[in-house]
Amino acid sequence: MRQIFTIILLLSIMISSANAGTRYSDLTYDYFYGEKSNVSLDVKITIAKDEQTSPEVLEILTHDENIAVWLLANDNFRYQ
Repeated sequence: MRQIFTIILLLSIMISSANAGTRYSDLTYDYFYGEKSNVSLDVKITIAKDEQTSPEVLEILTHDENIAVWLLANDNFRYQ
């Protein structure tokens, strides 16, 4: 019973780590900075500090005009 629990636990850890860094991967530059974009600062900060945000989105946010978003995205980008 203990071995089964250990195997299930290890499999779930491997699956969750394989999915890391893919959150918000469908967001584009136009979503954040396009003509019709209305993304709030709070949303940008939340996405920038989320550890599972995709590197592509973090790269976009590292060029933001707000220093808080820029710093959070830079720090998060370095740790991925």
